[in-house]
Amino acid sequence: MGVTWDYRFVTSITDSGRGEPTEILFGNGNRALLVKDPGLDPGELLSRLGLQPDPSGSRVIIVCGGADDLNGTSLTRAQAVLGDAVSAASQVTGAVVFDGGTSSGVMAITGAARASRPWTMPVHVGVAPAGLVSYPGCGPDSERVPLEENHSHFVLAQSSEWGGETSLLIGLSAAYAAQGRAVVVLAGGGRVSKSEILESVRRSWPVFVIKGTSGIADVILELREAYRTPHRRAAAWLWPRKFKYRRPPPLSSIPDPELREIVSEGDIRPVTSPEPGQLARQIAWDLQDEPVLKDAWQQFATYDYLAARLQTAFTRFQAGILLLGILVTLLALIQAHAPTTALHWVVVTIPILAAVLVAVAGRRAVGQRWVMLRAAAEAIKAEIYWYRALIGGTHQASRAEHARHQRDLAAHLDHIENRLMHTDASSGPLTPYDGPLPPEMYGAGRDDDGLSPLDADRYLQIRIADQLAYYHGRIRSLSLRRNVFQLLAIAAGASGAILAAAGLYVWIGLTSAAAAALLAYLNSLQVDNTIVTYNQSATKLAGIERDWRALGTGQLDSGAFEKLVSRSETVLTGELTGWVQQMSDTMHELKNKQASVASQIQPGRAAEPTEPRSTA
Repeated sequence: MGVTWDYRFVTSITDSGRGEPTEILFGNGNRALLVKDPGLDPGELLSRLGLQPDPSGSRVIIVCGGADDLNGTSLTRAQAVLGDAVSAASQVTGAVVFDGGTSSGVMAITGAARASRPWTMPVHVGVAPAGLVSYPGCGPDSERVPLEENHSHFVLAQSSEWGGETSLLIGLSAAYAAQGRAVVVLAGGGRVSKSEILESVRRSWPVFVIKGTSGIADVILELREAYRTPHRRAAAWLWPRKFKYRRPPPLSSIPDPELREIVSEGDIRPVTSPEPGQLARQIAWDLQDEPVLKDAWQQFATYDYLAARLQTAFTRFQAGILLLGILVTLLALIQAHAPTTALHWVVVTIPILAAVLVAVAGRRAVGQRWVMLRAAAEAIKAEIYWYRALIGGTHQASRAEHARHQRDLAAHLDHIENRLMHTDASSGPLTPYDGPLPPEMYGAGRDDDGLSPLDADRYLQIRIADQLAYYHGRIRSLSLRRNVFQLLAIAAGASGAILAAAGLYVWIGLTSAAAAALLAYLNSLQVDNTIVTYNQSATKLAGIERDWRALGTGQLDSGAFEKLVSRSETVLTGELTGWVQQMSDTMHELKNKQASVASQIQPGRAAEPTEPRSTA
């Protein structure tokens, strides 16, 4: 959403003091509009500056923090994160940036970011007390602080003390945001910044606090850590669930009432990453009003997280069962040559333990649930990128068209969830994901906010290029794993031949069991089929990208882009469908085999493998 402003309201360089805007020409050639507030309504001041908020809601970023007191390592930390993050978030969301307007501290950082890439931050408004600042045309005054020369607009409050502009800064930000969204970014700061954050908290604006910038920023984070963050006890695994964390001290014990209100009521977001792209994606996520798309990311993150946990549990179950099989073979051979009562009971117990593991894995349907949840997560991801590409390719479409795309996305999400609820995935807990959104991604998508529309170049970066990188990385990893397991199995077989040549026939059973276990584990992961499928999908995606690059300038229209997305998502959906079918068949076969083994260990009971309710 772009922001426009014009100079139709510009008068001479000498302001009348009645709220008429003037044009300032800085030494670097930058032109800015300035207005002195005679006590007008904030909306009227914005109108006189030519800043017209979107009636349906605009987006605002308020930057607060240290000025001259931001120095040393704190200044270095703020410079590394703040400017680029605010600039990138403003470019993506069309947000207007408000700050204190002077040429020091956080204002100088954001001003320098605008100077290096002015198109990313077209509107940058500084709000300062009129009695304490200087600017071209107002006359020299060594006691005053100069305004920052890269801003686009300035509003000066009727005040001669720092902090006298706070209510005007907050009022202008709220008036411009209207029914839209506003976020606050804090780095360092002191008394004035504390007042600004308090007013922001009272308006329920999220506050991103950059850690390591000292001042009020670090004070707020320290209090939040001490009074709002549960701390895990030592040896927490020994405690009951509700006692695993120490209870924080009461908030009433914070002596400063303003800080107590900020910590207790504020939506405080600690910024710990040194990467500005990570802060930019968080700001952009909060500023954009895409409820259906945000819910899609929540569903994806939930299924993705649960699938990852179940995959880990499944592989550990299978490894444990196979290792127990090797161990019992070894102990049985030892027992045959050197029988003892203790060893006898160990040999009897281990197969029973293996049977228990098989029964637990079958009862919980760990493998089937992993596959179904992974399929649902990837299907939702495909719908997310389809939607973002559609609104990116039709960015001039009406609100009605955008709403139609939202309804379609909601319908597709409902369809995926309904199908999932008719599979084994619904037989276990589906605890909602409660981590940061959008969830952490990789490659070019690492700094993606997850919501903004995608054009062709961005789609190729974060969907095609990142998927190709994932395929190639997984192929290398799986190939290495396959080679290691196959070499170990061959080594076990060769050891058996050596033992036979040495006349140690009794130990051949151990090497055979080890080789069989290694190959069985490899087969349970479907490594060979997965490598083939990934190679085929990677080749198809590379071909699709090559075809797009080969198009002439006149052919790169919205229709060609939609065809690119359609072909790409068809390839990814086909790869997913094939993988799900392969893994479902493997899980079914594995379940039957393990149930058969369990029935042999418990001869009095017949195996009763439970059929999965669905494999699609």
